[in-house]
Amino acid sequence: MATAYPGALDTVGNQLRTDIGPSDDLDASGKEHDEQHVNVNGAVVAVETKLGTGVSTASSGAVMMGTGSGTSAWDTSPTITGLVTCSAGLVAPLQINAQTGTTYTFADGDQSKLVTASNGSAQTYTVPPNSGEPFDVGTAITVIGIGAGKVTLAEGSGVTINSLDSEKAINGQHASVTLIKTATDTWQLIGNLQA
Repeated sequence: MATAYPGALDTVGNQLRTDIGPSDDLDASGKEHDEQHVNVNGAVVAVETKLGTGVSTASSGAVMMGTGSGTSAWDTSPTITGLVTCSAGLVAPLQINAQTGTTYTFADGDQSKLVTASNGSAQTYTVPPNSGEPFDVGTAITVIGIGAGKVTLAEGSGVTINSLDSEKAINGQHASVTLIKTATDTWQLIGNLQA
């Protein structure tokens, strides 16, 4: 059992019984039980170290959150990008980035969002290079054309967008496409496309 946590971090020494020696008999004294769980105790210390120090009692529905300064705290309304809590648990409502101009370059925060393109004129939406916007591999961005103008997806410097028949425009009003980052500067474009 943790002896110092949560006010301070335990060490492996806090977790081990000091009255067990290498020549002790494994008998009914209970020493063998402690001896068998040395690795588990080490794991507890490692988990405590990752969590840091903080409050030990959680309120209902709380999540342990790191504070960024080596400590942790229970939080009943955590801010995790795109996630919120409700009575059913964590949910991820689709967030919308409504764009109305004729040009747009995807930016941090667009990952896992729906970007709407609403303009009567032609629009160009550019995927920036990883050096300018380091989206994680696996990032998905969905774009829907809600205006009458044609929406074309463009490659930033050094970016490759792969798509069926090399088509890179959304196929009309209310059609949608999804960009998926598959390598450092490589994206797949899937959905309702046209030339």
